[in-house]
Amino acid sequence: MLWDMMEMAGYTNQSQEFHSDFFSRNTAKFLGPHPEGSQKSDSWKSFMTDDHTPIEFSWNWSAKRMTPSVRYSVDPIGNSAGTRIDPFNTYESIEFLEKTLRLAPGIDLGWYEYFTKMLTISGTELAHQELMSSKVPKSQQFLAFELVDESVMAKVYFLPQWKAISTGGSTLSVVEKSIRELESYDPSLTAAFDIIANFIRSFPKEERPEVEIVAIDCIDPARSRIKIYLRSRETSFNSVIDMMTLGGRLPSMTEKGLISLDDLWCSVLSLDHSGITLPEQTHRTAGILYYFELKAGSTLPKSKVYIPAKHYGGNDQAVAFGLSKFLGKRGQCMADGSTYLNSITQLCKHRELADGLGFHTYISCAVDGDDLNVTSYYNPEIYHTSRLLN
Repeated sequence: MLWDMMEMAGYTNQSQEFHSDFFSRNTAKFLGPHPEGSQKSDSWKSFMTDDHTPIEFSWNWSAKRMTPSVRYSVDPIGNSAGTRIDPFNTYESIEFLEKTLRLAPGIDLGWYEYFTKMLTISGTELAHQELMSSKVPKSQQFLAFELVDESVMAKVYFLPQWKAISTGGSTLSVVEKSIRELESYDPSLTAAFDIIANFIRSFPKEERPEVEIVAIDCIDPARSRIKIYLRSRETSFNSVIDMMTLGGRLPSMTEKGLISLDDLWCSVLSLDHSGITLPEQTHRTAGILYYFELKAGSTLPKSKVYIPAKHYGGNDQAVAFGLSKFLGKRGQCMADGSTYLNSITQLCKHRELADGLGFHTYISCAVDGDDLNVTSYYNPEIYHTSRLLN
């Protein structure tokens, strides 16, 4: 799947060989037990995807490029993940990152070490019975890679739920503490975070968006981003605009940017207009996901919305058709001129796109003036029953 995505995106043969070799020699070794048939691992259920597949691929459609770039995220799984030895699977991420050092120019693990300490726990802080009985997902770190030429750019995602449980606080409070302790490094980080925190606290407690993830780029902190991910259970398009502007605390979108976002929303979700109410969903990952980017020297965060196609799309073919139409209007396609719909149909080999939802996970969008930066995310569905027949 990775090879096909790079080929369709127009990566050179040398680049494809480089990234495929890195994947087979390194990434694949951290994906946990081989999925024999449809038997999921009992010891470790990754929170990377809803069916516990520990990897997610994506195509990023920058407004500056006509073809996409390839990325993927992975939940590195050790042999002892989920057991008494390593209940939170804490040992694999640093080993994986160390293998990445020589392939990622300018990689810097300073913030990785800091946020690991501030936002994760080893498992010794809680009783084993408490760990085993809780329904809170145990994944605490994901790694992500942007594939550029013959090198990779590494990112890390921290899930602070268990740190919050161990301290008796909320995910907002533990994340807030981690940002505030960076104030001496750059006050603009705390100033930007305060805008986010004040917005969250403006909601009644039971309606507040939930802090889900904190992510960083593994580069010099002066150039890195800190991304705060929030999940809101509100799913109206008006609530999307409210969230992306933090209730008016951030500048309003341009008219063209708003029209494009409206078009993307309706295209992906097969809606006649953006005022249509989305169906009720109670899944753990239902609602709409957002991130707010903090960066040194900037007192205003930047926003991005993740549309959960996996919950609210018609089916994967409908999602692909809508996104293909949207990208086509912007002149974006594959390297050989193929449409998104044709390419994604070839990419999903284990089942028909029309047979359900879940191959597309999210379609994200950042609005930058009149331009949109769109990313489409995919779950390879390694446990899907159709794979038993292939």
